[in-house]
Amino acid sequence: MKTAKYIIIGAMMTVISAPVMAQDATSAVEQATQIIKSQAADKDRDKQVTAVFKTVKKDAKAVAGIGRAYLDAKDFDNADKYADLAIKANKNCAAGYVLKGDICVMKDDGGAASGWFENAITLDPQDPEGYRRYAQINAKADPEGSIEKLEKLRTIDPSYPVDLVAAEIMSKTNNTDRAIEYYSKASLNQMENYQLAEYSMLLFLKQKYDESLKVSSFGNNKFPRYGSLNRLTLFNNVNLEKYEDAIKYGDRLFNASDDVKYSALDYINYGTALQKLKKNDEAIAMFEKVVNNRTFEMTQRVSVYKNLSDVYKSMGDYTKALEFYEKYVKGQPQMTANIKNGLAQLYRTMAIDEKTAPEQKQELVAKADKVFEEIAKEFPTFEQSVTAQRAKLPFILDPEDKAGAAKPHYDKLIEIINGLDSKDASDLSQLKQALSYNIVYFVKVNEDIAKAKEYATKLLEIDPENPMAKQVSELQ
Repeated sequence: MKTAKYIIIGAMMTVISAPVMAQDATSAVEQATQIIKSQAADKDRDKQVTAVFKTVKKDAKAVAGIGRAYLDAKDFDNADKYADLAIKANKNCAAGYVLKGDICVMKDDGGAASGWFENAITLDPQDPEGYRRYAQINAKADPEGSIEKLEKLRTIDPSYPVDLVAAEIMSKTNNTDRAIEYYSKASLNQMENYQLAEYSMLLFLKQKYDESLKVSSFGNNKFPRYGSLNRLTLFNNVNLEKYEDAIKYGDRLFNASDDVKYSALDYINYGTALQKLKKNDEAIAMFEKVVNNRTFEMTQRVSVYKNLSDVYKSMGDYTKALEFYEKYVKGQPQMTANIKNGLAQLYRTMAIDEKTAPEQKQELVAKADKVFEEIAKEFPTFEQSVTAQRAKLPFILDPEDKAGAAKPHYDKLIEIINGLDSKDASDLSQLKQALSYNIVYFVKVNEDIAKAKEYATKLLEIDPENPMAKQVSELQ
């Protein structure tokens, strides 16, 4: 059983709900805690703590407080000793039983911990700590039972933040919808920084970016240097295309946050916002931090090659754009039609660029055509789309396509579309283009008027008012 999150929650809730001890008892616990912290290696430490204990030995809460100081120091034997002394001081006080349960939590014995928390509830039903600890330790094994315990606590102490504890339990068991439901019932003002971050993250994972942003922004105002909240506001703003706000929080994440371990997604989102605002050099610097960091997952590093390609493409540096896109393609564990199409489109973009030399244009057109051909073979469902794109490539080299290089592709396109069970507007648009091409081809290139009229007739069947088809159909 992993206890870190449980202990964090416990520390926070103790501040909220721990019973107030008498001033003398509080001072005694503080004194004992300082001794335990500062004199861990001193042989007389325990004697000094014992002397403090004697001043509060009848106060079960104070005795348990001393035991908790030992627990914080991971001295389980002494923690257990003082838990027993607390129970001896008052068997109807929850503090000793809760401490015994917490010791079991630290030892990874969830079953025993649950039993001690149950004892706390039974013997001291007015103390909220037993309910809370029981609910937390049983969150994964019995989430509904945990919630049921918390609902009993609500009847005992209506002011207790039951909804917050329930939200954390539901989140811990990956019940995102229920976690969001409970968080929504609680006041944002009542939440600690990590709770605001978790609530915002749950909304983010549900793609409720507006709602997530409201929570993270509230947290930013209350905890301006909390990195997780700055991160979430950055991510939300990128997804909402609020790029000016995104870079503001990107700067806060990287330059005004405490104790942050940066992830690849931090750099990617900040870089994306910078890219969208044409801050290309800064965007490149962010993306390079990902590809150059070997501690990040390979899939993340490979994905950023496309980001770099896009930036350089927007700058008109097609050589660099192609270099990074080819790295992106090479790094794919499984190829998709869209990824290969991106490569073909980049070749095409480079071919139509006015700065590209004629001999390079021919090479780039050939490369684009080859990739489109590969897509048609590897991903048959995309055959119609790439055939339409292949048909347009010859016009880059020969605007009038006097050699008729596009004809085989338009013929294939006609065949594919005519074979469809039903045709939508996009299909009909492509069919019109293919038929129009063949009309022009047989009039101007092959000078076969009869053939041209055949295609004109077919075009008039789907576009009765087409002026070119009408004119050609009347030729003698």
